[in-house]
Amino acid sequence: MMDNLRAAANNVVLKVLLALIMLSFVLTGVGSYMGSDSQQYAAEVNGQEIGRANFEQALAGERGRLQQQLGEQFSQLASNEGYMKQLRQQVLNRMINDTLLDQYATKIGLMISDDQVKLAIQSSPEFQTDGKFDNDKYLSLLNRFQYQPAQYAELMRKQLLTQQLLEGYSGTNFALPSEAQSVIALIDQKRDIRTANIDMKALAAQKDAEPTEQEIKDFYEQNKSRFTAPESVKINYIEVDAASLNDGIKVTDEEIAEFYTQNKPMYMQKPRFNYSIIVLENENDAKAVLAQLNSGANFADVAKQKSIEKDSAAKGGELGWLEASAVTDDIAKAKLTEKGQISGIIPSDLGYLIVRLNDSQPEQQRPLADVKAEIAQNLLQDKSYNQYEDLQTKLIDGAASNKLSLEDAEKASGLKAVQSDWFTRDSIPQELSYPEIAQEIFGGSLFGVNGAPGPNSDVITVDGDRAFVLRIAEHRPEAIKPFEQVSADIAGLLKRQKVLKMAREQADKLLAALNTDKADEALKAANVKFGDKQVITRRSDDAQLTDSVFALAPPKDGKPTYGVSMNKDDEVVLVALDAVQAGVLPGEEAKAFSDELVKQTSGVILDSLVSNLRQQAKIKMGDIGDAQ
Repeated sequence: MMDNLRAAANNVVLKVLLALIMLSFVLTGVGSYMGSDSQQYAAEVNGQEIGRANFEQALAGERGRLQQQLGEQFSQLASNEGYMKQLRQQVLNRMINDTLLDQYATKIGLMISDDQVKLAIQSSPEFQTDGKFDNDKYLSLLNRFQYQPAQYAELMRKQLLTQQLLEGYSGTNFALPSEAQSVIALIDQKRDIRTANIDMKALAAQKDAEPTEQEIKDFYEQNKSRFTAPESVKINYIEVDAASLNDGIKVTDEEIAEFYTQNKPMYMQKPRFNYSIIVLENENDAKAVLAQLNSGANFADVAKQKSIEKDSAAKGGELGWLEASAVTDDIAKAKLTEKGQISGIIPSDLGYLIVRLNDSQPEQQRPLADVKAEIAQNLLQDKSYNQYEDLQTKLIDGAASNKLSLEDAEKASGLKAVQSDWFTRDSIPQELSYPEIAQEIFGGSLFGVNGAPGPNSDVITVDGDRAFVLRIAEHRPEAIKPFEQVSADIAGLLKRQKVLKMAREQADKLLAALNTDKADEALKAANVKFGDKQVITRRSDDAQLTDSVFALAPPKDGKPTYGVSMNKDDEVVLVALDAVQAGVLPGEEAKAFSDELVKQTSGVILDSLVSNLRQQAKIKMGDIGDAQ
């Protein structure tokens, strides 16, 4: 069935899991689950291969993450070959770094136990219903993305290992209060200024501001490359979008019932167990708690008060319903068989456990009512995909029967061709913004002789559920725009440059006069005066002015420091710096800033570790990256 239909992807829970898996791909490269092709690797790190297939999956995960984050902007970026090449290199570098960190963690003895992995999975919000682990949801979501529990557990193990390494470095770093306050004083500094605008309108009205015809022509001849009109096209295309086919498709109750009857084994609920746990730091604490429980204390209350495992403690120790495969070895060792039965003390990697069996359920058939919506969605996707494949086949046959027109393709598929407006490689319409389509359009194979339209394209499939056939309607090759078309723009540009030069010259003269007794006279003659006080910080939205203000030396002896700058409206201004105030943060904010400073410094330390590991490592690049 077509699991990648966008209609299915609208499910919020699936998006959450997808984001989690994408993050796992980026952090770990999924190198442990899919195996590597020794004949085709992306890189080899100290003898350990990063498989080509693993790299492509990590790249797909990163593309999906960026698509979800940037939306239409990423579609435009993805059509740029240089950007995509850079993205591929970034993903590979990330996978190399992760492999080096994984090797380093193993070398220094960091490890994650099976119980830690299982507890992390059970505590993941993505797999919970009403705050409790839901094994059905866990298996269903993994099944949709074709992952076995063991594969996903290994993903989680790698994430926990990386997190443990990061926490180890963060824990060794600190910032002195005086150090944090010094940084705060500098970063949060405030500066009192006044500005005076040079009258650029008056300068623009002067005759000297107007460029001559010869200057305009000379600029054109010397800068023709700036006036190149890029290659542009207008195309006709037919699109088959699988997701849009859902609207006309229905699934009947009879079809759902029939599918359920024929596939009952798919909807068997395996035996399940509901446990609660209390985790104690040492054996003496565990003995004291067990004595409390044996004396009749409420297990949930004791778990909330005493358990050091905070996630389960918040729920009274309850782990939710688990299948046998999800039960940790330590809990299984308790061999609890009766509802309400409490174990003895169980040593584990987490501490000392006390376990209670809250309830159990035998294997049973899930009723049709519980799985009806799931079956309906699967059948809808199957029907959509079958119709999509049928239309795609018709489109292929029609486009191939007449390569010089889309008419036969229209008749065969029943779909109408659409004509685009003019566009360039950098302005591809959103509906066509796919790397495969950009390459096909501007690759040259669809262009005829002397600018005439060439043949139809083959059917181009994108995203797994969209297909296109393209044909060039009109084509304009790259060309230099004629002088008459751009002369007015050049005149405006040259005039602007002249006015800016005149304004800067006037500002420099006034700046020289400001520290003399003729300052007021010079300002009045130029029709320039300073305005009211403004308070500027490093976060002010006028970046040009802010940079200039913070480059000025602090005022001395009560006299302003003067300078020249540009404001956000690209006007030349004089600046008077009257006072500087050191930044101050209240106690709680200062503490938060200090903590953030520690994190940033820890990041620098970790970056240095990765850099050192790369220098010492033997890294051999495959055919997707340059050798290093």
